[in-house]
Amino acid sequence: MLAAATELLVEQGHRAVTVDAVAERSGVAKSTLYRHWDSRVALLVDVVRSNAPDITPPDPSLSFDESLRSVVHRFADAFADEGWAQIMPALFVLKQQIPEMAEFSVADHDEKLGVLRDVLDKGVAEGRIPAGLQPEIVANTVVGPLIASCMLNSADDLHALADYVVDRFISSYS
Repeated sequence: MLAAATELLVEQGHRAVTVDAVAERSGVAKSTLYRHWDSRVALLVDVVRSNAPDITPPDPSLSFDESLRSVVHRFADAFADEGWAQIMPALFVLKQQIPEMAEFSVADHDEKLGVLRDVLDKGVAEGRIPAGLQPEIVANTVVGPLIASCMLNSADDLHALADYVVDRFISSYS
């Protein structure tokens, strides 16, 4: 059911993700859909949640430089995933229109920001970056170019861009 809803979202946009369309695409009865989701909105939130990338903390034995590079490469991997790259624009629209999607987006953002915050703490502890950097600004600096590249349909070599951005960020504090 989630796969069918995801296909509809990617192919036709969020307005196409209706209970009728998902039931028809998945071959599942509408009553079955309603047993899992009490509304179209709940279904849409689960579609995005099930496709959102999981950015796990880097190995604690890595240095700050290696940890930052690892995290930014995980974002590059996620954005390079064709499915997520096609869903991400819908998330931007949906979080403006659906409060539940905005709630998910904030929670997901905070979770990923927490991973970056831990990496920055390591950088401070190693003396590689100054204390007091705002994780949100750092995220915009090191992940923002990857998102922009995806949105501009130039996501061919996100890992090279990730390395470029990380190298520039680290060198700015050397």
